[in-house]
Amino acid sequence: MEFWILGPIEVTDGGRSLAIGGPKPRAALAALLLEANRIVSVEGLVDAIWGEQPPPSARNALQTYVSRLRRVLGTDTLCRHPAGYRLVADPDMIDAHRFERLLAEGRAALAAGNPSVGHRAVEEALALWRGPALLDVTDVPFAQSEIARLGELRLVAAETRVEAMLALGDVTGGVAAARALVADHPLRERGVAHLMLALYRDGRQSEALTTYHEARRLLVDEFGLDPGDDLAALAQAILRQDPELLTTPSAPSTVSPTGPTASPTVSPTGPTASPTAGPAGAPPSAVPATAPPSAGPVTPAPARSRLVLPLDRFVGRDRELDEVRRLLQTYRLVTLTGPGGSGKTRLAREVCRRLPQPVQVIELAGLHDAGLLEATVAQAFGLAVLSGLDAVAATVGDAEVLLLLDNCEHLTGTLADVVLRLLTDLPGLRVLATSQRPLGVKGERRFPVPPLPVDPTAVELFLDRAGAVAPDWTCDPEDHEVVARICARLDGLPLAVELAAAQVAVLSPAQILDRLGRSLAFTSTRPDLPDRHRSLDRTIDNSYRLLDDAQRDLFARLSVFAGTFDLDAAEVVAGAGADVLAPLTGLVTGSLVASTPAGAAPRRYRLLEILREYADRLLDPADRDRLRHRHLDWALGLARAADQGLRGPDALRWYRTLGAEQANTRAALAFALAADQPLAGMRLATDLSWYWYHRGHLREGVRWLRETIDAAAGAPPVDRARALTALASLLYLAGQLEESGAANRAALDLALTTDDPAPVARAYVYQAYHLAMRGRIAEAAVAGENGVRHARRSGVDWLLSEALSTNGYLARARGDLETAAATLDEAIRVGTRIGYRWSVSSSHWFRAKVAADAGAADDAYRAALTATRGLDDLEDVTGWLAALHLLAGTLGMTGRAADGAVLLGAVAGIGGRAGYSPELMDPYDSPREVAAVVSALSPTEYARARALGETMDRVAVRAFVDQLADPPLPPS
Repeated sequence: MEFWILGPIEVTDGGRSLAIGGPKPRAALAALLLEANRIVSVEGLVDAIWGEQPPPSARNALQTYVSRLRRVLGTDTLCRHPAGYRLVADPDMIDAHRFERLLAEGRAALAAGNPSVGHRAVEEALALWRGPALLDVTDVPFAQSEIARLGELRLVAAETRVEAMLALGDVTGGVAAARALVADHPLRERGVAHLMLALYRDGRQSEALTTYHEARRLLVDEFGLDPGDDLAALAQAILRQDPELLTTPSAPSTVSPTGPTASPTVSPTGPTASPTAGPAGAPPSAVPATAPPSAGPVTPAPARSRLVLPLDRFVGRDRELDEVRRLLQTYRLVTLTGPGGSGKTRLAREVCRRLPQPVQVIELAGLHDAGLLEATVAQAFGLAVLSGLDAVAATVGDAEVLLLLDNCEHLTGTLADVVLRLLTDLPGLRVLATSQRPLGVKGERRFPVPPLPVDPTAVELFLDRAGAVAPDWTCDPEDHEVVARICARLDGLPLAVELAAAQVAVLSPAQILDRLGRSLAFTSTRPDLPDRHRSLDRTIDNSYRLLDDAQRDLFARLSVFAGTFDLDAAEVVAGAGADVLAPLTGLVTGSLVASTPAGAAPRRYRLLEILREYADRLLDPADRDRLRHRHLDWALGLARAADQGLRGPDALRWYRTLGAEQANTRAALAFALAADQPLAGMRLATDLSWYWYHRGHLREGVRWLRETIDAAAGAPPVDRARALTALASLLYLAGQLEESGAANRAALDLALTTDDPAPVARAYVYQAYHLAMRGRIAEAAVAGENGVRHARRSGVDWLLSEALSTNGYLARARGDLETAAATLDEAIRVGTRIGYRWSVSSSHWFRAKVAADAGAADDAYRAALTATRGLDDLEDVTGWLAALHLLAGTLGMTGRAADGAVLLGAVAGIGGRAGYSPELMDPYDSPREVAAVVSALSPTEYARARALGETMDRVAVRAFVDQLADPPLPPS
């Protein structure tokens, strides 16, 4: 039995065509054939036949189609499986598999110098085609990528056939075959190159050049692009009638579309040695050394090596190109460092392409015998195998030359000595190296190659590479967002982005993203890629093998960190008390751990997500669990210290620390819940709540607190009381006043059962505020007094400052403005004494409201401005927005309503993005503040000023507030 998909779908048995049914059964058969010998699920077949919106009867209809196919093909060929169906077929039973096998055999024969065998194989491969691939299902989405892939291979086969003809000397046939290719694909440069070469060999130079100019015109008209460098070089060679264009090489695979290369091709050990060099592979000692030239005039520098560039487009990196070129003007040794796959080689070669001086290239990835390094360098400069570097110095002399040393990391020790000697002996030499670690030579300037910015550069790279494998795919806005998420998940690492983009041939961006959520393991089948770049794992493997035991152990342990980390955290979590500085230094210099810019203090480190996943797989389950528990304990200690530090003079540092550790604290919370550690999770969430409160992370904080409180039902009352009070505070800020009140009542009931006055005080303070918001002033006053009494008992000054501030607000609510002012002034004094700037600013906020009640508009404005600036200095979000809203109202009260409208717009814009509204949080005073602004302006004036504010970010608002005039102080 044979299956045919290179044309209409057909099944034959002994030469007889079998009846396989109409369009739907043919689509089912095509889907099974494309996954031959693999199980295809029922859902997969339904999607293949009907797409994303199958009819309700799809499953029943599919069963009917498959049953008919099984009767025709036999149950041994089309097997039922619990997970779906599987079509069993030897590869050669399917014409597409035979085609690919024959094409590979033909190309291999050409590469081996046997064009007649290659020609026969390719002709046999092309004869299998009976029309466009999968002709019956060309409109079915699942088949599009395979149709495109097979169509591309058909073109490759046709081009290979032309190469074989030219290698056999069949110029006439080559011209005809190449002309047919160009007629169908006039913009395909490889086909154009074949036709130009064939015409030239047929003695038709003018036609060959006309072909080039026609292709160039089409490229310019259609895309605004010039032909590639190879095509232009071939035209120049034809124009000067290069005699090598008429040579038929014995191994056509070495002939590029531009014909044989005049300059030597650089291999991993340099250009091919001269015939006098001795037996292939002999070490330098086995070959007579070439005597160095005698003293005399300096020998001119050798010709520029052939700089091999990839055929795909170079994307982005404008800043890096400029910076590396600038460094090369100042320093004689520049090393591009970065993890495998970061684009070091591509960037270095692009830099070399754009420089005017001669470039010598040495690809070191394939050189593993350090003893051959000097010979390799000599060969790169066009010399025979030498016993030392003296002949290189004599040959190059004082000439200005750039040496590109590519992929140096496995030879850095020996290479450092060689590079130092070269730079010492050759005053005109500059060296550009690519390596995962610096060479360690005095005067070396390291340039870490950064990941690509996600949008637009990494996205542009993804789209470019995806277009190469799926030319019919278009990226709509929804896909664009998914692609950006893919690139962010891959940290903008160029190799990872390219490997993911190649999957567009068979997967949608959404499917790629889904698979990335489970694994980062993508593999490329491109034959032109070196083995180390066929998959991310292979790339990282090469880097991992260069580490010593201590570095490998630390690398695996650092995977427990979900984001960045500092040295102290690494020592506590990954080092378990051991010194980690030395192995961490090796990981940083080896590009497996990235560090923050040198100006940041303290320095922080991170593993790219790709490296973190690889490192995590190195841990056994017991070690991983032990490290995550240690990570949770570390996060608990950090949050406990921060909860206190946020209420002292060092608050801003603690805000920034928790911001930097946000990914780690989230990971610790998730682990606590997953590892049945709910009490630890609840304590961690409680201690983080004050950070969430001030940074506006309300939804996140409420979610974590609710989940951990629910999970820790049996926790000690004091812990549950603290957690419920924290939840109440966040719900209050979110405008969910009823839920906030219920959580705080539960917190107070629990706190009163304990001997600790601090949680009792906090619960009373929030209860007082909640009762006042509901108009129950007398009850609120009692709660507030209880809060102050318990706060004084606790001896915690920050808590006393908060309690006094709330009592001042309550006195104001009762209409006792004199008591309110005195109480708030005491709160400010206590807060100032301990450096609790948030409480001080909040008390100024209340003080402004008291002044507004008393009709002292200037005093209200002064206090609101003080509160706003104080909270801005803390980089607070929610309190700052509330103060800004009040400041807007006081501007209206003091005759500057237009400025107030701008600030109301800013509060709406920034608050909307943060998920926080002062008007929901403070329904009592907010209407008065808005009215003070709106009433003083016409609707048009108000709308214009508010719209201006809505466009502002925080930096713009800060500048706007800074230019506001300070009101005159009252007379003493």
